[in-house]
Amino acid sequence: MSFYILINKSDVNKKIKVGILSYILFVIILLTSSVNGFSCINTSLVTDKDTYYNYEKIKINASWELYYDSGFENSYIRIQIIDNFDKILWNSSKYYAIGISEKNWTVDIQLLNINYSNFSNMLFIKMYNYYEDTDSSVVIDAFKEILTINIYKRGITCQLTDFKQTLIYGETNYFTATFFSTETSAPLINETFSLMTSCNKEIIFQTNLTTNENGVIAFNISTISHLNLGSNELTISMKNSMIYNDTTFSNELYVKKIPVFVNITKFEDNLEEANLIKIQLYYYYFFNQSKKPIENENIKIVFYSNTTSDYELNLMTNQSGFLNIVFSPKNIIFQATEKSIHIDIIFNGTGQLENKTISFNLKIENFLYQGISNLFFLTNISLFSILIMLISLISLKVYNLQRSKFKLIRDLTFKF
Repeated sequence: MSFYILINKSDVNKKIKVGILSYILFVIILLTSSVNGFSCINTSLVTDKDTYYNYEKIKINASWELYYDSGFENSYIRIQIIDNFDKILWNSSKYYAIGISEKNWTVDIQLLNINYSNFSNMLFIKMYNYYEDTDSSVVIDAFKEILTINIYKRGITCQLTDFKQTLIYGETNYFTATFFSTETSAPLINETFSLMTSCNKEIIFQTNLTTNENGVIAFNISTISHLNLGSNELTISMKNSMIYNDTTFSNELYVKKIPVFVNITKFEDNLEEANLIKIQLYYYYFFNQSKKPIENENIKIVFYSNTTSDYELNLMTNQSGFLNIVFSPKNIIFQATEKSIHIDIIFNGTGQLENKTISFNLKIENFLYQGISNLFFLTNISLFSILIMLISLISLKVYNLQRSKFKLIRDLTFKF
C-alpha cells in the first residue's frame, strides 16, 4: 500500500529556513567550542510600531551582548532594512564593540526608494551577527532578530468646483479641482496629475497639469475640442508617486445637441375654403451666445385628419432660416365630415442640432364635405328640372287660354 502526504509549500520553506539556521548555529557552536571568548547573546530588536505611512520615520531600538577575542577573530552587529525581493534598502554601521551595547536609529521612509505594490509594501528589519575566524578563514553571517513592518502611501481626496455634468454642444466649462491628503488634510502642492477625456473608451484628449500652492488645478473643457456628443468620461489621475497612492477620479459628462427654436412670424387665420392657408416660421439656434438661422435644411409637413396622414409636403428653409408654408384645404382629402386639420411640422435635426417638431390644429370654416357637395348639386338639378316643367305647363295653359278668344276662318259665318 502507498500513502500520499500533502505538504504545504510554506511549511516546506519554513523547514528549510529552520534547517539552515540550525546548521549555522551548529557551525557557530563548533567554532566557539575552540574559542572560549566568542558569544552573541541577549539580543533585542524593536520598532515604535509595525505600520507606517510613507511620510513618517521608523524608530528602531536594538541591544545585544557581543564577546570575542579580537586577537584571532572578528565579529560585529549590523541592522538592515530589506524589501520582499531581498533588496537592501538601508544599512546601519557595523558595531564591533565588545560587551553590552544598545543603539537607536531613525529612518526616513521617503529616503528608502520603496517599490510600492497595491498601495502598500512589506519591509523586513533584521539584526545579524557577522563572525570571522582569522585562522580558518571561516566567515559566518547569522540572523539574530527579524521584524516585519508595513508601509502605506498617503491617500488623496479631490474636490471639484463649478463642474457641470451636462453641457450643450458649443459650450465650455471652466472648473477647478483641489487635492488634499486624506491623512493630513494638507493640500497637494506642485504635484502632477493627468487629465484625460474619453468617449466609448476611446481617448479624445489628454494632458498633464500641476497643482499650485493651494493644491488646485484649473481647466476649461470644450465640448468641441475635448468631448464628443453623448456620454463622455473625464478622469484625473496620479500615478507613480513616491508619496501618494495611485489614484483616479472619474466623472461623467453628457454633451447634448444644440436646441432648436421656432418662431411663428406669419399666420393667416381667415380660413375660408377658397382661401390659401399661409404660415411662415423662423428656425434658429444659439451658438457661442449668438443667434444663428438654420439655413437650407429640410422640413417635413404632415397633414392629418382623424389621426390618419392624408397629405405631406417637403419644404426647405431659406438662407435666412425662414420656412413658408402655403396650401389649400381643397388639397386635403378629408374623411367623413371632418372639418379640421392637424399639422405636424418636423425638423429631423443634424449632427449638432436636435430634432424639433411643432404642431397646429386648424378648423376650416364654410367647408363642405365632397359627398355633401354632390348631394347638394343633384338636389339643385332636380329642383331646377321641376321648376322648368312647371314653367312649361304654366306657359302652355296660358297659351291655350289666349287661343280660345279667336275663331278660325272656317268657324266664321258671313251674312250678306
